[in-house]
Amino acid sequence: AAQVTGLIRANEIIEAVVGAGADAVLLPHGSAAAATAAVGNAGVWLSADTTPAIASSTVENALRLGADGLKIEIYPYSSDRETLQNLLAVASECGKWGLPLMVEAVPFGWADVDKRTTETITAACRIASDGGADYVKAFYTGDTESFRTLVEYCSVPVLVLGGAKTNSDRDVLAMVRDAMDAGAVGITMGRNIWGHHDVAGMTRALAAIIHDDASVDVAYSLLG
Repeated sequence: AAQVTGLIRANEIIEAVVGAGADAVLLPHGSAAAATAAVGNAGVWLSADTTPAIASSTVENALRLGADGLKIEIYPYSSDRETLQNLLAVASECGKWGLPLMVEAVPFGWADVDKRTTETITAACRIASDGGADYVKAFYTGDTESFRTLVEYCSVPVLVLGGAKTNSDRDVLAMVRDAMDAGAVGITMGRNIWGHHDVAGMTRALAAIIHDDASVDVAYSLLG
């Protein structure tokens, strides 16, 4: 099994990213429950696997934890139609309680990476937007022009996800710079931050792009 050694001491990572300028952290239930002190004044979004049958209890759980929002996934074009039904159920419950909903749109699901295209990524994000998401978490489509089209297709703000771990810091920063130029409102990034040798530095670099409109060169200079 893969080892996620960077998350063994999760609260240390959370304190580092919050101290370096992260607005919020996205966490599963166990980590969220244990991270109250580490999060401080930053926001907490609960990442949850759910079904239409337990949509109401999922939202109630997020509220009990004091979460600022809930994130779920959908898999358009896959055989798992339940995720689309779940989106409608969860969106309805979130609307009832005023809890913001972020939807990560994964066309064909996680197993069929080879089937993923710019067109299906864009369409999946539109499905999330039309299904009741308050924010859409999207794959970067590879270039500013196509990502701008994705943003325009959505009626809600778009956050770009970080993707697979990469060894090129400049590539990560350039992707975020391009996504912001195309209209993204921010990022939801995991292993390219918590798996980095300089967690705080990488967070500062990304925050400079998102908060201060920094160039890639300026952001890169903030890394250790």
